[in-house]
Amino acid sequence: NFCSMTVQTNEQLQDELDALNAQITKQGSAVRELKKAGDADAVAEAVAKLQALKINAAEMGKSLVSDEPEFNRKAFDELVLRKMFVVPSFEIHGGVKGLFD
Repeated sequence: NFCSMTVQTNEQLQDELDALNAQITKQGSAVRELKKAGDADAVAEAVAKLQALKINAAEMGKSLVSDEPEFNRKAFDELVLRKMFVVPSFEIHGGVKGLFD
């Protein structure tokens, strides 16, 4: 089944991404410790490694296939207004002229 294969692949990618995020957290704390120690060369090397990990995580995050469709805010707002779930008060009373008695 292609669908179950995709789910398994997504789960594997998510597990790999979680492991990579754990490495990023660990490397970030190592960078903070090196900054406290004041070793500039080691800090630069550790920061470069951290940036490489973050780039890998971003690329892996893009490769994850989302099962949920993207939320379209504009279409949602139009639907809510069209179905009159939300109506701005000035529209009920005839626009701006409804503000005065």
